Amino acid sequence: MKKRRKMLSTGIMATMLAMPTMAFANETNVNSSDININLEKRSVIYGDTSKISISFKEDLKANSITLNYLCYDQTLSTTLNYNPQTKSYEGTINFNIDPEYLNVWQIENIVVNSDENAQTLDKSKLKEMGLNLDDYKITQEYIVSDLPSMANYIQRTSSPVKKLVGSDNFETAVKISQEGWKNGSNKLVVINGDKVADGITATPLAAVHNAPILTVGQNNIPDVIKNEIKRLNPSEIIIVGGTNTITTSVQNQLAGINNARVSRIGGVDRHDTSLKIAQAMDNQYDVQTVYLAEGFKGDIDAVSIATKAGQDKQPVILTEKYKVPTATYNWLKNEGLKNAYFIGGPETLDTKVIDQIADITNVASGQSVYKNRVYGADRNETNAKVISKFYPQANLNAMLVARSDKLTDALVAGPLGVKLGSPVLITPQIYLSKYHEANLDAKNADMVYQIGDGMRQSVIDDIAYRLSPHNAGSKTVVVDPGHGGSDPGTSNLEKDYTLDTSLSTTEYLRSKNVNVVLTRDTDKYITLAERSSISNAMGADLFVSVHFNSFNGQASGSEVYYKYKDRNGGTSKTLATNILNSILSKFDFKNRGVKTRTTDSGQDYYSVIRRTDAPAVIVESAFLDNSSDLSKLNTLEKRKTLGVQIGKGIEQTLK
Repeated sequence: MKKRRKMLSTGIMATMLAMPTMAFANETNVNSSDININLEKRSVIYGDTSKISISFKEDLKANSITLNYLCYDQTLSTTLNYNPQTKSYEGTINFNIDPEYLNVWQIENIVVNSDENAQTLDKSKLKEMGLNLDDYKITQEYIVSDLPSMANYIQRTSSPVKKLVGSDNFETAVKISQEGWKNGSNKLVVINGDKVADGITATPLAAVHNAPILTVGQNNIPDVIKNEIKRLNPSEIIIVGGTNTITTSVQNQLAGINNARVSRIGGVDRHDTSLKIAQAMDNQYDVQTVYLAEGFKGDIDAVSIATKAGQDKQPVILTEKYKVPTATYNWLKNEGLKNAYFIGGPETLDTKVIDQIADITNVASGQSVYKNRVYGADRNETNAKVISKFYPQANLNAMLVARSDKLTDALVAGPLGVKLGSPVLITPQIYLSKYHEANLDAKNADMVYQIGDGMRQSVIDDIAYRLSPHNAGSKTVVVDPGHGGSDPGTSNLEKDYTLDTSLSTTEYLRSKNVNVVLTRDTDKYITLAERSSISNAMGADLFVSVHFNSFNGQASGSEVYYKYKDRNGGTSKTLATNILNSILSKFDFKNRGVKTRTTDSGQDYYSVIRRTDAPAVIVESAFLDNSSDLSKLNTLEKRKTLGVQIGKGIEQTLK
């Protein structure tokens, strides 16, 4: 069992941040002709359970089935026994694993335990049966429960992080090689890590040969590199760069390590080297697409595209600012190019280069290479735009992260990114570049690799948090179902009605890419102070407490309370107005307005408004002791509709 960690409270996500808990009656089921699953919960707290039942159209002729859930490399298995009365397999998933990272569990397979009809229904088979596996993900969340304050010690949810960090550039390259090529490699590419241009063009070459990149000095080979070459045991070592980059003496030393054949690809300059690499790649994969960057100032931009070029098995071409070198142009015009991309802005790569390439590129009808320039204000924005354009998928196998001021790490990471089908993100070592936020908030990754040293831990933590499949977006809203547990609220209905409504609000907001923290997702008691503390610990953008009213059956309607300090205008008043208007647009309740209430000393009267740092409101949705109001909320579907309307008011405020 992994050791639990104490986390700082500022800006971190809560135990209840996830899809809402769903009872069987509330769960959206797959009404397939072949399989139907009822899942009690889509979010559980550490040590909790989730009931599940599965029914099949076909008689499986089995007394039990085994359901396997997988999270990263951890498996949860549970046996579901057949209930002849319900004609379904029923059981409980026990979440008895203490996770180190965020746990989003996904159905891996269902094993039919039968002598007559034994079989394993894997993901492909379940999809064929009509099952949308995403509907049955379960998020396991937990807090450090042996510490006194829940709000101050909340486990941050994040994708797992693996550090490939050596004591220097050479050892970092070795750790990357060991991660991606555990069983050795038939080929190996060697560069001088101080020569960025050669490293950029080497990544696609390494990809063609499914080879790692190791670094050496101009005149020496560190022992850690020699040992890694022995482990890899390549039959061929390819040096990238001329003898002024890696000397003949080093070449001879490489040949003597394990008697591998050593070849060299190097030109008279970096432009010529990139051409020779492209020609070598063309012997393995027909060059139809090229990625061009200026060979000096633009080599920084080209770092961002090297991994994508490697995945396509297409070359990175280094060019001059105003023209493609003659030898390179003459070769490319005979290659039958179908596409080209230009990495870098006009200050490094003139439009004249695009003109030249456009003349020799036969793009598909309706397309134009002039639309294929990608660049930003600096190297970080260019990197972000490359990731956005060339990695549009929401789900990534990994995100590799390296410093943007130390490009050697990003270079040697390229071949690993190729193997993983994943980008290399570069960012300053002490903060996350603002240009990366949109990408990170829109994507999730199964793993974050830190490449190289010197990166501030908070930067890696922020990236891993944003890439968690658990977290939806950049905005966080705390939804607080009023009362609960031993505190039933008004008319003995309020605690249940607030939970039903809040779960619906949560589901709506998460569908709109908003993070939602629920102060409670079951019928349990939470103090007023804890509710505010959770919001403050989260650094929430908004806090919404859901309630219902009563007054001897005589009063009716909806009203929303907001912070007194915003009485002349402010976010909490705007939030209150938007929520109330949204409710009244769907429900024929009396409009009781948006209000403030204070103590004699002028403080906000309500504790959760007074103690919560974020703009906070209390929604008094209706009067449960009024027969007219109650009739509009007396079914679960009506309360779900109310929750959606509250969610729409919150959504409008966040825009």
